[in-house]
Amino acid sequence: MKNNKKIAVIIPTYKPQEYLKKCLDSLDIQTLSKNKFCVYIALNGGKQPYENEILSLLKLYSFHSKYIYIKELGVSNARNKLIDCSKEEFIAFIDDDDLVSPNYLSNLLEVSTEEYMGIAKVYNFKKSINTVTSHYVGILYDKLSQSEVPKFKTRKYYSPMCAKLIHRNIIGETRFDTHLKNGEDALFMATISINIKKLCKPCNEVCYYIYERPNSASRRKILFKYRLKNYAYVIREYFKLLISPGYNKLFILTRILATLKKLIMGLN
Repeated sequence: MKNNKKIAVIIPTYKPQEYLKKCLDSLDIQTLSKNKFCVYIALNGGKQPYENEILSLLKLYSFHSKYIYIKELGVSNARNKLIDCSKEEFIAFIDDDDLVSPNYLSNLLEVSTEEYMGIAKVYNFKKSINTVTSHYVGILYDKLSQSEVPKFKTRKYYSPMCAKLIHRNIIGETRFDTHLKNGEDALFMATISINIKKLCKPCNEVCYYIYERPNSASRRKILFKYRLKNYAYVIREYFKLLISPGYNKLFILTRILATLKKLIMGLN
């Protein structure tokens, strides 16, 4: 039977540098046929010279691509716009400074369904993926069987947006909360967790490489008063899930405790 499944690769970007080209290079050498995926890029914030650079860059590649510009700042808003403008059955979120292995899309597509989420192993790198270091999600990967149901056991995979392939039906009408500066990924994943029945590893290991860039948004310092307001909002949203029918209560409690831990660590 002919496989018509396709992937939307979603990449938000803000003032991109040379690392965006490296990210796109890793997508251009995917073993998955080029007609099976489309790369969606959303530039947010300052428009020039970045827009011209991105459009020129995309001409170098043979994969299908679509570009949009969003004046408003924010990775969550950019991701939401790209979810809405894309049409493919599956969605892969990739940060503009990260890399993926050549078999990333093809092998995740083999194990992902409307209820199963394919997952990849995660590594950190600084200069080159020839020298990588462990990542907390990658460490968990080695401990998991080929398919895992318990959300408590697999909870670390519900924190970042990277290293997974998600069916559009799993996402449904859920979108990233644009009120947040931190914790929006984990809240998004917790919200859609009700539609995820199982996490599946491909037969052949696929890898997602996180660039440990010093000035990346995830590593910027945030004043404690803003962090307090941010995490208080996140915890309130988790409590809404906790009392909603269908959610794994133990799993949602772990999300609340993890948020409290981040808040307390910020005091040090």
